[in-house]
Amino acid sequence: MPADSPVSPAWVLIRLRLRSQLRRLLNHDTGRWVLLAGSVGLICGVAGFLLQTGADEVGHLLLSRLIGLPPAIASAHAGEDLTAQGHFSWWLLLVILTGGGALAGWLAQRFAIEAKGGGTSHAVQAYHQKRGLIALRVPLTKLVASIVTLGSGGSGGREGPITLVGAGFGSWFAQRLSLSVRDRRILLVAGIAGGIAAVFRAPVAAALFSSEVLYQSADLESESLMPAFIASIISYCSTGVLTTFYATVMDRPQPLTSTDFDPPQGMTFGAADWPQLIGYGLLALIIVMVARLFCEVARRVGKQASSSRLPLWATAAIGAGSAGVVALVLYQCAVLFDPARAELSLSTLGSGYGALHWCLHGGLGEGPRWATVGLLLVVAFGKVLTSALTVSSGGSGGMFGPAIAIGGCIGGAVGIAIAGSVVAPPPQACLLLGMAGLLAATHRCPIAAMLMVAEISGSYLLLIPSMWVCCISFLLMGRRSILVGQADRIEDSPAHRGHLFTDLFSASRVGSLLERAPAWQAINGSQTVAACRAALFSSGQAILPVTDDDGLLLGYIQADDLRSLDEEPILESLLLANDLAHGAALALRVGDSLSAAMRRITGQKADALPVVDEHSRLIGIISHHMLLDYYRMESERLRLERIDEGYETSTVGVGTGRRTRTQLGEA
Repeated sequence: MPADSPVSPAWVLIRLRLRSQLRRLLNHDTGRWVLLAGSVGLICGVAGFLLQTGADEVGHLLLSRLIGLPPAIASAHAGEDLTAQGHFSWWLLLVILTGGGALAGWLAQRFAIEAKGGGTSHAVQAYHQKRGLIALRVPLTKLVASIVTLGSGGSGGREGPITLVGAGFGSWFAQRLSLSVRDRRILLVAGIAGGIAAVFRAPVAAALFSSEVLYQSADLESESLMPAFIASIISYCSTGVLTTFYATVMDRPQPLTSTDFDPPQGMTFGAADWPQLIGYGLLALIIVMVARLFCEVARRVGKQASSSRLPLWATAAIGAGSAGVVALVLYQCAVLFDPARAELSLSTLGSGYGALHWCLHGGLGEGPRWATVGLLLVVAFGKVLTSALTVSSGGSGGMFGPAIAIGGCIGGAVGIAIAGSVVAPPPQACLLLGMAGLLAATHRCPIAAMLMVAEISGSYLLLIPSMWVCCISFLLMGRRSILVGQADRIEDSPAHRGHLFTDLFSASRVGSLLERAPAWQAINGSQTVAACRAALFSSGQAILPVTDDDGLLLGYIQADDLRSLDEEPILESLLLANDLAHGAALALRVGDSLSAAMRRITGQKADALPVVDEHSRLIGIISHHMLLDYYRMESERLRLERIDEGYETSTVGVGTGRRTRTQLGEA
């Protein structure tokens, strides 16, 4: 419309009505979060589609067509040709891996240093430490750097990067609307949920994961759950629509729209199958050992990379190239023992999901039993090393995907190894529960992990063993985590430290403190200044209350009041206590809270104040020292109460002054 053309009154009326309706919607709790979280979910759905499509297209060009890797290894999706065989160029693989790592590291170093590594840790740290603030350049850089890393074959997952991408867009959306810090943090969590739902295609698990992953303990962000569910649903659906449309237009194979995995049907667990819990328990114990190894290797590689004097792009290139060397060495070893299936060992690169798809589509029953166990263990432990080298050295990839791949391979290997025994579960079920168990242990999200099994399998018939494995893995893992920045508990988070503070004075009254007050002394208003000096000195009180013959408070005298008369002996002989008394209006009442008492004492810069009843008769004195003693006693009482209830342990290391607090459920 030209600038000088008149605006239609009808159009102005429509705009005003829309703005009014939008304002009403934002002021309503339900409408507010449906609109805000839904918008974040839509943004995350588009971002998830771009990440998946970009990584798929770059990987198809570089890994499949240029290098010659089998589609089952190059792709992260089910439905690829698992039997394709071919010869690949190993030297070109190393060149592309190293170049991809260098480019991803340079992008992070140049535009946003937060884009290096996994991504989930940065999102968690932004929630706790940075008031939910993430600059827009962070998700944009992370998106491009992750496409480069994953498309070039780097050993990492897509879920970790999309966590930071989704969180970044959620934070940016809140900043654009000038929302409060609380709302910004909630939309950051909703962005995490939307990102995971878009890429991993498990919306229920995604919403729970976003609320659990913030803490090392079993705490979760309950106020973010509903927005997270809304964002994950919208993101899941929008990504499915965009992916299907893209596949139709570009003549690509139609991907699965329900989940990234297609497990066989018929896996169940009933009350009569209780001996299988022993087998699942054995799986959980092995999962915990592997999870601890995974965390330790990632920590050491990250520490070594951080201490290096090389620029980030160089350490990322060295890490990605080293991962390629490890993968090729394992491949050559696999060729010697099982040449027909040796290419499966290359699942130590990329997402690693190719090995899981092979297992779920009948691979666990192929070939010699112990050869299959050995091959899966090679993939699992190789994936531990290649993922740490790629991600912890500065490459842009996540640890969520590798945890899924490693846990699945361990689960499949355990399932085959104990097959035929009384306690043996189905090997495919062990694979699914291995995925969930390792995710619960390394990322501290047991509820999301156990529901992930139900979403992947399309059935709740494995819910009981998934609860068993995830809970055991979570508890035995202790406080170890592969993520950096997680708070131990809600009250330890800077996001909640202020409003969870308990005012120990607010619920107590001045009258209750008087019951434990020491003996006090007052003086009649007709007494001399000398008598006041003697009474104040003998009582040791900070103030000396002055009353009339009926006990009514006339005021109080402080040592400074008497000290001012030292140089005026004549004036001192003429004055009485009644003449020096002041501050009767400042007296405390029995029903006043101790918070009000503390504010009045500190506000008057006094050490004590008198207390009167409803008739203004003096009944006692409250001092600053008494208030502090009460606070210390109440704090100690609450601490002992928490110890008695099992939420806190007693002092550890007597004589060192160090106290360790643990929450119920710590290993």
